[in-house]
Amino acid sequence: MLPLSEKKTENKNMSCEDWLANQLKDGEWHLVDWIRTEFKKTGFKKSEFKAARKNLGVETFHQQEDDINNWFWRLKK
Repeated sequence: MLPLSEKKTENKNMSCEDWLANQLKDGEWHLVDWIRTEFKKTGFKKSEFKAARKNLGVETFHQQEDDINNWFWRLKK
């Protein structure tokens, strides 16, 4: 992952869809809370973020056990 200062500079030449694809490019499951935290630092609009997720066909996984309630995303394989 890039340091935050580099991400902001890089985002000027990157679409929201490109940014999200870059975050999920390894094909592994990623905690949505972390992705959203990083997204808030990008300057993209929430509507762009939702559209990017839809356009990329992001898969979701919901982990719910006792007091654990997490959502994960990954790019479809």
